[in-house]
Amino acid sequence: MTPVVLRFLEQAGRTPDAPAATDDHGTVLTYGALSQRARGLAAGLQARLGTAPGQVVSVAAKNHAEHLVALVGIFLSGHTWLPLNPRSARALNDGVMARLSPALLLCDITCGDCVSTDADTLWFEAGRPDGLNAISADPALWRQPDLPEDHVMSVKLTGGTTGTPKAVAQTQRMIATVVDDLIAVFGIGPDDTNLAVAPLSHGAFHLLFPLLTTGGRQVILSGADPEHVLDAMETHGVSLTFMPPTLIGKLTDSGLAKPDRFPHLRALIYSAAPMPPAQIEKAWRAFGPRIAALYGQVEAPMTITAITAEELQAGDRLESVGRPCPSTEVRIGEPDQDGTGSILARGPLVADRYLTGEALPKTDGWLDTGDRGFLDADGYLHIRGRAREMLITGGFNIYPLEVERVLAALDGVSEVCVFGVEDAYWGERVEAAIVAESSLSDIELAAAVRAAIGPVAVPKRWHRTDALPRNAVGKIVRRDIAARFSDEAA
Repeated sequence: MTPVVLRFLEQAGRTPDAPAATDDHGTVLTYGALSQRARGLAAGLQARLGTAPGQVVSVAAKNHAEHLVALVGIFLSGHTWLPLNPRSARALNDGVMARLSPALLLCDITCGDCVSTDADTLWFEAGRPDGLNAISADPALWRQPDLPEDHVMSVKLTGGTTGTPKAVAQTQRMIATVVDDLIAVFGIGPDDTNLAVAPLSHGAFHLLFPLLTTGGRQVILSGADPEHVLDAMETHGVSLTFMPPTLIGKLTDSGLAKPDRFPHLRALIYSAAPMPPAQIEKAWRAFGPRIAALYGQVEAPMTITAITAEELQAGDRLESVGRPCPSTEVRIGEPDQDGTGSILARGPLVADRYLTGEALPKTDGWLDTGDRGFLDADGYLHIRGRAREMLITGGFNIYPLEVERVLAALDGVSEVCVFGVEDAYWGERVEAAIVAESSLSDIELAAAVRAAIGPVAVPKRWHRTDALPRNAVGKIVRRDIAARFSDEAA
């Protein structure tokens, strides 16, 4: 297996003058320039940290071309990339640093308040190469490390929805699997342009190397203002991009997106959270039938399953996250009478271990994703919800995600989160926090759920709010919502 960073260097050797990346700070990097700068940084890191691989180098940065140089340079050095979320509170990032003890922090000057810094910090900034150049050496001094497939290429933190985040050791094998699967499923090649607008520290990272190894181009944006994002998509002829559903919804609701603005777009890929069918249909009206989806988690990143834009339009697939990607097997463990059970995954995509010592939820090589769902007759996966979020109310199993899909389809509903509260009579009482127009009554909301799922699934209490709180990566954390609104109602 050739590591993806070496495949990038091979591509740079073939097309040194082709554009590799641009950002909204005016930086333009050809393949040759990105290769030279990344090798120079790698040589500098090897001189400072040694050539023995595996030293952890953390990066706290917003999206820009210097961030791309930093992470490619770390990979080429043979050391391990630890991305810090610049949107997280300082205490959270400091906790990550304390647990994983990185040898060096590369910190964007605009992110200095998100983590405590000391003498082992190198500062850099968008549009100015001198920050990273301060540690860089002559690219000719770079020594290619001999790294096994299980070399830890990056350390990614789980979302922490069940407590302290766990550190997943993402190996070269795992990252190469993601790259190969994305290229195969979406037919990525030299004519493609990817818009990196979601954080590079998270899911957007995985769309970098499918293009950098095939000759495509990156357009990196530092902000998510709808007008700015849509203008970039149009101006640069973006053909594919990854966004969380929240951002797609923001772009759709802006009224500025029209299908004919984006003639080159063929895959607007969502992941990281469910996207209700009503929201997908709304996005079709804004972008055309170009919505695609990926399903994965930190322990098996991005490509457990995938569904292309063409597949998503056919049949009853709006609630599906696709079929297993070429490298991964998926099966349903202990299915109930409806075929719903634990979603299990196996293959080179799946992590072997946590660096923080916890046991990975694997049996005989099968990863228990913690999600429950079913495979339909055509092999498409449908997720019903997280196993730990299933509610048992009055003796019936209720999946909050299914109730949310019903409510999200109603005109006037912007956001909704369904959760359970301990109840002496029901066992768990179904409640909902909802952002909706005041003209939409609780009676109408309840009637929609009753008609679609049945009376047992109807929330017993409705909490009206102007917005649902989200965590640092933009996700709604159900247990936090439950704690907040249950406390308010008490």
